[in-house]
Amino acid sequence: MINYSSRTLKNSTRLIFAPLKNTEAVTIMVLVGTGGRFETEREQGISHFLEHLFFKGSKKFPSAQKIAAALDALGANYNAFTSEECTGFFIQCAARDFPRALEILCDMFHEPLFPRPEVEREKDVILEEANMRRDIPQAHVQVLAQKQMFPDLPLGNDLVGTPETIKAISDKDIAAYFSRTYAPEATIVVVAGNPKNYSWENAVVPAFAAKAARRKPAFAPFRPGGLRESVVEEIRKVDQTHLVFSLLTFPKADPRRYALALLSYILGGGMSSRLFEKIRERRGWAYYVRTQPTPFFDTGVLSVLAGVKTTKLPDAVKIIREELADLATNGPTPEELERAKNNARGSLAISLEGSMEIAEALAEDYYYEGKFRQPEEVIEQINKVTLDNLRQIAKELFVRDKMGLAVIGGQNQKQILKKIMEE
Repeated sequence: MINYSSRTLKNSTRLIFAPLKNTEAVTIMVLVGTGGRFETEREQGISHFLEHLFFKGSKKFPSAQKIAAALDALGANYNAFTSEECTGFFIQCAARDFPRALEILCDMFHEPLFPRPEVEREKDVILEEANMRRDIPQAHVQVLAQKQMFPDLPLGNDLVGTPETIKAISDKDIAAYFSRTYAPEATIVVVAGNPKNYSWENAVVPAFAAKAARRKPAFAPFRPGGLRESVVEEIRKVDQTHLVFSLLTFPKADPRRYALALLSYILGGGMSSRLFEKIRERRGWAYYVRTQPTPFFDTGVLSVLAGVKTTKLPDAVKIIREELADLATNGPTPEELERAKNNARGSLAISLEGSMEIAEALAEDYYYEGKFRQPEEVIEQINKVTLDNLRQIAKELFVRDKMGLAVIGGQNQKQILKKIMEE
């Protein structure tokens, strides 16, 4: 059981406090409900761009160097992240340094400067980041897969943006996007760790209550309609072919998520999983083979990711389809289910070990569901999953128009792969 308290300010900002024993650290996290799928076509990449700029200067710390020096003086772990549906900022530091960490984070968050020279300079940094991601095939193939599964939706766009949109973004665009999307109603503030002698609430409430109330932004909803292409392929000079086999799944808060997590583990979640055993261990065709569930507000994706011998790509895809078909027809074995449940319970314990992990869990649960799922509740739901539940979910997912394959490789094998995918 994780002890915490929460309250909602008059401007609709949500505050969550989780005092922890047996730690000398504290984590302050701010999560904002905006990201890639909230952007217009010409704004592609602006959420990620804005995240970078928060570290480039604020009212009290008017340069990137001053912000970095203030945080480094605390020995803090600090960073930010952008996803399709949210953007987050955090500082983890010694508990005794809470007041200073809160001062820095609040100034960055409430009083960013977005100076034009920094905006122009940061474009080059982000373009290089985009080039780096593009040059790594196992990263870029995931971008191809996202666009394949969500065509014509912001949800399918690359979070970094395109060279054209990045170059076109101005300091005025940044300020306007910040004003439109960073609303109190879309903001969650979490403090987790050792309170020492500080009153977190007395410090955090005035820091976030002053901002005028504003409604949270909206995004274009997902509407099922089938995939435009069953296979997308990019030919490069590479020594290994990288693939993402994707299946449309369920929203973040769907009650079937527990069964889906177990199914994902059985399929490709560990070294004892079916795909790892059959593709890597038994045949030696790959170094990495894994599954990755990615849920959103109104849909989700289960991805199988692998880097395989180019000549064995069609055979590897056949094995993925065969294992999905077997799970849909016969379900897993009792031993597989029990092993998956044990793994889920152990992983949950590890995932809530420190102030950072607990802050992330609280912020994410409140963002998607407006409440926190205690570990005991999660374990109870995991324990309820049956073999038939898993078989039924596999059957729901293993549908031709819900499956896609994205590939980056050195040979054109698209027609062969399409035949396998459309059988």
